[in-house]
Amino acid sequence: MLLLKFIWLGFFYWLMPTLPAQTYQTTLADGSSFILKGSSNINKFELVYTGDLGKTNKVQVEREDSKLNMKSGSGVNLKVDDFKSSNNYITKDFRKMLRADTYPDLVIEPVSVWKPKGQTGMVCVLVNLTVAGCTRQETISLNLTKQDATAFQCKGSHKISLKRYALAAPKKALGVVQVSDEVAIDMLLKLQYRKIK
Repeated sequence: MLLLKFIWLGFFYWLMPTLPAQTYQTTLADGSSFILKGSSNINKFELVYTGDLGKTNKVQVEREDSKLNMKSGSGVNLKVDDFKSSNNYITKDFRKMLRADTYPDLVIEPVSVWKPKGQTGMVCVLVNLTVAGCTRQETISLNLTKQDATAFQCKGSHKISLKRYALAAPKKALGVVQVSDEVAIDMLLKLQYRKIK
């Protein structure tokens, strides 16, 4: 997915500060996960992305002083129906809240990536996130660990507000059960990469 492109580019920037504009190919390896976590006033829940995260992506990079910018026209769609909970009611409520019939995809569009000052092994990623037809910018911080010469792992958690995306958190049992406005996106991503030109 496109967020993975950013993560890899941030890692490469971290290792190679003189990186010119180039194209790279990344592949998400087995063992990666993408999970949405939330809570209500009575319990916690999570929805695991079960779609294909192993697609290959090509990335065009433009370097600008202390950050990398992506060329426009790229984006990735995550199928809302591919997020699943062990509780079928939670899965159904999630799809209803995101109006999956009208907006079947969550769309992630990269903007830029940079290394924050004084924070070794970390990058910040600016993305345009579209949820249920509403687009907002989010800045995500990720920890990066090199695995070998052509692979690395990144890990992070980012909280978003449902209200920012014009979403109403579900209420059940005449309002007795209320879902929190804040949802965390947990990522454990294992990437293989290679330069293609």
